[in-house]
Amino acid sequence: MVDIIPAILSTTREDYHRRFKAVEPYTEWVQIDIVDGKFANSKTIGADTVTSIRTAKKLEIQLMVNFIEDWIDPFVKAKPARIIVPVESARDAIGLINHVRRHKIQIGFSLNPHTPASSMQHLIDKVDSVLLLSVNPGYQGQHFVYGILQKIKDLRAMRSDAYIEVDGGVQPGIARKCAEAGARGLIAGSFILKNDEIEGETYGDKIKKAIDLLKADVEGVNV
Repeated sequence: MVDIIPAILSTTREDYHRRFKAVEPYTEWVQIDIVDGKFANSKTIGADTVTSIRTAKKLEIQLMVNFIEDWIDPFVKAKPARIIVPVESARDAIGLINHVRRHKIQIGFSLNPHTPASSMQHLIDKVDSVLLLSVNPGYQGQHFVYGILQKIKDLRAMRSDAYIEVDGGVQPGIARKCAEAGARGLIAGSFILKNDEIEGETYGDKIKKAIDLLKADVEGVNV
């Protein structure tokens, strides 16, 4: 089974609330993108905004930040299902894994488009997930980097049961290619939340239709 996970990247509390409430009825997981303005140029909401909404949905917090140690604990308090941190910023990867796991939260590492799969060689057996950024971090609406497909296969060769996620530029057609390469989680921001080409009477109708299109695209793929 392949999970379709909407991604929310918001710069204001109002925008975050609007998008979260719009996707909430149609998904089991929601990814929240957090950017510090240093790891990538954009800057988003913080932990106080994320904790301002109570939800039964599983939250995946993707931290695109330079100094992970300053950001982990506020988001641990939000009690997400999973926290993703950049392998590029991980000064003490094992310490981070142990710290997050002590709070009964899953831990994963993300890789920028040009970071090789080999950077996970010593960590892949210790984490719950690996997230491959298929666009440069911090901005939605970019084009998919097709070299990610080989990186999915490389990670799958390192660990056959790895939970591999792809984030960025995911849309029908690309979603199926990622799933066939071995990805089990597909993160979509712009296609689900900013797609003016999808018709619907309400914003929620458009979101549901976008999610359904992605699910249909990966139907029948066994990962």
